[in-house]
Amino acid sequence: MQILGIPIDGFILTSVINSYCLMHHAHFGFSVLPIYLKNGIPFNTVTFNTLLRGIFAENMVKDAVQLLKKFVRDKICEPDEFMFAIVMNGLSKRGHTQKTLSMLWLMGQGSTKPDIYFYNIVIDSLCKDRNLDGAINLLNEMKQKGISPDTVTCGSLIDGLCKLGLWEKVKTLFSEMVNLNIYPDVCTFTTMIDGLCKEGKVKDAEEIMKHMVEKGVEPNTITYNAIIDGYCLRGQVDRARRIFDIMIDKGIEPNIISYNILINGYCKKKKVDEAMQLFCEISQKGSEPNIVTYNTILQGLFEVGRVGDAKKFFAEMLSAGPIPDFYTHGIVLNGYFKYGLVEEALLLFSKLE
Repeated sequence: MQILGIPIDGFILTSVINSYCLMHHAHFGFSVLPIYLKNGIPFNTVTFNTLLRGIFAENMVKDAVQLLKKFVRDKICEPDEFMFAIVMNGLSKRGHTQKTLSMLWLMGQGSTKPDIYFYNIVIDSLCKDRNLDGAINLLNEMKQKGISPDTVTCGSLIDGLCKLGLWEKVKTLFSEMVNLNIYPDVCTFTTMIDGLCKEGKVKDAEEIMKHMVEKGVEPNTITYNAIIDGYCLRGQVDRARRIFDIMIDKGIEPNIISYNILINGYCKKKKVDEAMQLFCEISQKGSEPNIVTYNTILQGLFEVGRVGDAKKFFAEMLSAGPIPDFYTHGIVLNGYFKYGLVEEALLLFSKLE
């Protein structure tokens, strides 16, 4: 283009930078910047936002933070809300909570003030770190500034409280949400249901599901999966199967996770025939069993001593199923040795080598 004398503008150069970043070559993206200067094209925030996204895609977290600070310190450009969003999301997703918090403070010093979206990023990050005190302090700071919490804020806090088993505080927060006319969505309800199920409080979880239906919030596949898993964890696999069937009757399609949970529940109770029957249903329903499904069935067959069936199932997996992983081979080797098939175990081990 330059040789042909076709004018080059900022849009074209940003496209070039974006292409390099998508190919995980952000350093080549930086090599385009001198062309801006040579052609007298001013830099803009879109250019720098593109580079920041590219740096995060390559997990160069330290470089991204230094670059943003350089923009502010050297007044290269005034970071906008998109730039802060890229950096804060990038830091949060990689577990750098304190750096995300410092970005919120930095943002507050400039002309672009943080709104509920940015507070939610930091509160969610603090909750994932199980720093509930820090999250609640930030919530109070937010309220003092006249920024009202929303469903996302409360969802993050409820998730954090559920993981710590602080059910009384969950109830209090839930009541506060309703008083503020912030009604939980399906994601928040499912978080509470999943937390209760993992604590073995499946009956309480079902009560919450009834409550959400009464309030016009329809449970989804993930909600039902949590209840099914809760009953399987308690060894009540028949009750789990009833919930599974209710889900289908309501027109909610089970996913492969639904099948895997129930198959694992059957295998744990040594009901391998029921697990195999469910395995056959997966393909009939238009889904595909994955590596977890195969591993669970294999483990179940060996547990009940059905070595011949396990060998056939493993052979079927090799011919038509997903590629066996490290865990698959561990199950098979363990099963062979357990039942005295030493030569076959050694042969499989030599193939792995």
